[in-house]
Amino acid sequence: MVRENAASKSRRYLAEGRVVVTNVSDRIVTAQIRGDAAVWQVVYQNGKWSCTCPARGRCSHLLAVGAVVAPEGTP
Repeated sequence: MVRENAASKSRRYLAEGRVVVTNVSDRIVTAQIRGDAAVWQVVYQNGKWSCTCPARGRCSHLLAVGAVVAPEGTP
């Protein structure tokens, strides 16, 4: 079985309609992503991205939200 990398998993989440952006402004972005195990929260605030999932670094949830709200400046 081949494991998905974060980029391909983020594209799958988008294609499956698992990303719900709840707020976008010039300073704050919030979203919920239904991952494979739970619903995770992604936040952009004060120039930083964060996700409530246990992954370190740029997870698939951050990449999925970034692809929607910041296509040229993906986290």
